[in-house]
Amino acid sequence: MKKIRNAVIRCLDQNKGDETLVAELEKIIAKEGPEACQVIFQVLANLDLEQNEATMCWHETLDHQNAMTSLLGRRVSLTTALCDYFCSIHKSLKNPKVVEIHVYEKTVMDSNYDGLTGLMNRRYFDNALNREMSQAKRYNTDLSLLFLDLDDFKYFNDTYGHQAGDRALKMVADVIMKAKRTGDIATRYGGEEMVVIMPQTGNIEALVLGERIRERLENIEMECGGKSVNITVSGGVASYPANAEDATSLVKLADSALYRAKGSGKNAISLFSQDKRRFLRFDFTGAIQVRKLGFKETITFTGESKDISLGGVLFEHDSPLDIGTRIQISIPLSNEAPLLIIGTVVRMEALDSGRYDVGVSISFQELDKITKHEIKRYLASQLKSSS
Repeated sequence: MKKIRNAVIRCLDQNKGDETLVAELEKIIAKEGPEACQVIFQVLANLDLEQNEATMCWHETLDHQNAMTSLLGRRVSLTTALCDYFCSIHKSLKNPKVVEIHVYEKTVMDSNYDGLTGLMNRRYFDNALNREMSQAKRYNTDLSLLFLDLDDFKYFNDTYGHQAGDRALKMVADVIMKAKRTGDIATRYGGEEMVVIMPQTGNIEALVLGERIRERLENIEMECGGKSVNITVSGGVASYPANAEDATSLVKLADSALYRAKGSGKNAISLFSQDKRRFLRFDFTGAIQVRKLGFKETITFTGESKDISLGGVLFEHDSPLDIGTRIQISIPLSNEAPLLIIGTVVRMEALDSGRYDVGVSISFQELDKITKHEIKRYLASQLKSSS
């Protein structure tokens, strides 16, 4: 969004005439899509519109400009037409104020952006989260938060100085900006804490983004006082509606997941869970067949299962799997044909034996009816035998 905003502002600063301005803005819209319409109205009128509404208002504003031009017998500027449209027709503006764009942009930068990292600031975060939560509830979509915190940052500052600390914060912010998706909102929450708001995103996808950021950072070395130093982060993920029903709770739970990651040894990303065993879970030992999903993935390997639930499978394996890896698991629940389940790796833990515990999350909604029935039947039989 920042790239689009800069392109829009460049068009305004060039001041080549109104017809050229409209043509250049249309080129940006053609290249960037409906999001560009949102940015145009944010810049020109400080209005936050949904993409569909912004696209509709853009076309209606141009029609209104042509109508005013025809009625007055002279060219009416886009800014004038936009002001009249939003005051008289759309009625989103009640008392607009005329101000030079460079003055307005400085005000926006000072009020919305963090001066050190270039990320959005805490004030913007609060407003954006409430807005995105309202949209998620309105359109029945997911919304996730990724809460990130630099590991041992106080020690880093005390050891290498605050200038090095500032460089570390900038570096982390840069990695976040390059790793996040276009619709994600990256903010500096305060101090060494940074939060990414992810609209229309479930917790597994958010976990994958967190892992991507974490891995990129641990592979970067900073020069501090003639030494090469690694910066790591820990993170927590919470989602609406899976974990929380409002913005305040979502922040609290993502922060709770962050502290779980810190407690597990740092340099880790954790999903929030009231209980690590949210689903009824039973021991299930035996060999299972596992295969990574992908066009080039053809190797099937054997893992040693430990337990199973409606939410996932835990198995042990010789080698680690990347968080976010999609895999197919063949599970022999009975003497009949084994069940094939698609899942996502969400946990990876090194064991003292040199092997790894692999936690796989299963979306129960995605399972076919036969698979659901077989897992339910197995769990029910285990519950009966244990009672």
